[in-house]
Amino acid sequence: MAEELRTAFNQADQTQSALVGEIPDLEGSGGIYLEVELNRLTGAEIIERKTENTRQSAEKVLDDGTRTIALFVPDDARDVLENIISDYTEGEITSRRGTPPLAGRVEPIEHIREARLRTFWRDDQDALPTEPQEQIWWALWCFPDSLEKVVATAGTLGLQLGTNDTFLHFPEIIVVPAYGRVSSIELLLFATGGIAELRRATDNPLVFTQDLKDDIPAFIDDLAERVTWPQADAPAVCLLDTGVNRAHPLIEPALSIDDLMSVNEAWGGDDHDGGPGHGTGMAGLSLHGDLVAPLADQSNHILAHRVESVKILPPNGFPPNEPHSYGPITLSAIAKAEIQNPLRDRVFCMAVTNENRSGAENSAWSASIDQAAAGAELQDPDNLSPKRLIVVAAGNIPDNSNAAAISDHDAFPMQDPSQAWNALAIGGFTQKTAIAEQGYEDWTPSAAVGEASPYSRNSILWNSSKSAFKPDLVFETGNRAISPSGQEAVAGLDSISLLTTSKEVDTNPLTGFWATVRRQII
Repeated sequence: MAEELRTAFNQADQTQSALVGEIPDLEGSGGIYLEVELNRLTGAEIIERKTENTRQSAEKVLDDGTRTIALFVPDDARDVLENIISDYTEGEITSRRGTPPLAGRVEPIEHIREARLRTFWRDDQDALPTEPQEQIWWALWCFPDSLEKVVATAGTLGLQLGTNDTFLHFPEIIVVPAYGRVSSIELLLFATGGIAELRRATDNPLVFTQDLKDDIPAFIDDLAERVTWPQADAPAVCLLDTGVNRAHPLIEPALSIDDLMSVNEAWGGDDHDGGPGHGTGMAGLSLHGDLVAPLADQSNHILAHRVESVKILPPNGFPPNEPHSYGPITLSAIAKAEIQNPLRDRVFCMAVTNENRSGAENSAWSASIDQAAAGAELQDPDNLSPKRLIVVAAGNIPDNSNAAAISDHDAFPMQDPSQAWNALAIGGFTQKTAIAEQGYEDWTPSAAVGEASPYSRNSILWNSSKSAFKPDLVFETGNRAISPSGQEAVAGLDSISLLTTSKEVDTNPLTGFWATVRRQII
């Protein structure tokens, strides 16, 4: 066993030197990984020692009954392990039972060898990609005290990580989704010493909207209990939308009844939008982000902001807003919120666009938003308005079953009022590529990981000498599915969408959400 240990150390040194040498700026992990095979008669075994700073992970039992453990050994602990095995094999037997020194530590060990990528793979062994350049979504099970180094090194290696709201937090592990090549994951693993195990990333909204649908109320209640809800004077995201169903357990503690407003009191403040409700979905995303990770993990979440809602669209039974009136309506909605809570800090968010007008030129609506953002809507130098942060949507590329008809993003200019110079216009990218619905096994995502979302418009066709370059920021907005023939496109599959709150609290409290704007006006 002593010879096995020395061989494993030498091989691990050579492997790590070769891997780290490929990236000049990459730092080493300060140690090496061993794969320790345990005696088959041995059950779960603790072989790590805090005093030595060794750390075990990725324990698994193979089909043939072999039990293995990955053991991280810091450089300054190598001599300790060598001495333990040396004492066991060569030391003087002093116990009355005639057992060698430190037998309890050594005898459960059958073999020691250099750890490989497969040592850390906890899914089906046949599912581990074998080609170095093959790319998949990985679930990196990281030690919390090494997360910062793992994230930084992943960036150096060009891996794409999921956004922070997709990280799963558990007491002793943080699971980070990462997209990249087998070779890059191998580099990340051995250059950081911060990854406990590897799996294929599988979590997506379909888990909750289909697989665990009957258990959703329990998941929601559990998350609500783990949230530290914001104080009444916390900053807010003020939604200018269709209203919000405040009865949702993941919204109610962060939305006061007094903050459920409308530009027309007769409209009420509830979410009148059909189906799951656009305003309620926006509220859930504004508070929690994509809900897949928060629902699935065990961590406590601290919310430092609230939501407000000002309904700007009339419900059924009321005449529609006049197209030219959206400037005054937006200004009125902003004033409503500020009068209700004049001392509160807030961001205004409006995912409503004019689907019949490009944002290539200024409009009365975009001009009103520019005025409000600059605090210039009042022409009274003695009564200045505050400057405001206003966030607007880029607009959607429309749904079309003919994939070719919507394949050219540049042919779809961003919509009014996203041209407002003083507002932030939000477009979309996507990391959602794992299509999981039955019947779509051979379908492929429209956009690859990190590319522009197939729902998101841009400003390529705008006159660059007269218009701003937009969008200003992009966020996850989901993906479309393309048929095996490449001719058919399908929007809104849950597995490649975000997960958020639904207004149908009693019957369907969670829903998929996609695109930069789900509500457009005519």
